[in-house]
Amino acid sequence: MILYFSATGNSRHVAEAIAMRVGGRAVSIESYKSDEHPHITVNESGYLGFICPTYCWGMPAPAVDFLGRASFDVPVSAYVFTATTFGTTSGQTTRFAADLLREKGVGVGAQFGVQMPDTWTPMFDLSDAVWVAAVNARADEWIDKCADMVAGRVKGSHGLRVVPTFAARLYYRFGLPACEDTSKFTVDAEACVGCGLCARRCPADAIQMRGGIPVWVKPSCAACLRCLHSCPKFAIQRGHKTRAHGQYRHP
Repeated sequence: MILYFSATGNSRHVAEAIAMRVGGRAVSIESYKSDEHPHITVNESGYLGFICPTYCWGMPAPAVDFLGRASFDVPVSAYVFTATTFGTTSGQTTRFAADLLREKGVGVGAQFGVQMPDTWTPMFDLSDAVWVAAVNARADEWIDKCADMVAGRVKGSHGLRVVPTFAARLYYRFGLPACEDTSKFTVDAEACVGCGLCARRCPADAIQMRGGIPVWVKPSCAACLRCLHSCPKFAIQRGHKTRAHGQYRHP
């Protein structure tokens, strides 16, 4: 089983590619959202992967929450790996995931990083479709190699661009809450068609539709920007740069 969290499709793409190569299943952790204590079982010759994007050099809150709630029945003969998709640096995301799995009695044998378009558009510009396609094309070549390594049960770290652990923990501690702050979101009421897609897909349940317009009802969210990138009218913005930086969903 390849478990993943993905807001705009990057990590899902990696999970599905690896699952296809090893003959397994790619499963979104959001499918366990209503399960207070999900239990994951892997057979003796099976695979367990955990894949999520890098947020502020660490793990997204939904990924941390899932690993905190879940229990695992994974034999030592199974192949276990963590992986992350990232834009500039993978931080310590795969190590943090490995540490959380280890607390649940699951040893991790390999860690992988895949560089892909960074979807945090308050900072990164994804408006050049040609450049974005080129980044994804390079990523696909590396994903194929990662899938081969997983199938071959190769151990070790591959494709990561790490930062020192103390720096990652510091940035994660102070940077992520700022990114999760929902007060920065705005909605163009004239462009919004009231479809409610943002509210239905928010992994943090931070959005409600009121008067046909999305309203953030929690002070913090998952910082995934799924609402912004999924909006069919691009009516949702976060700060003054996102409109110029465009929307992104993995093709």
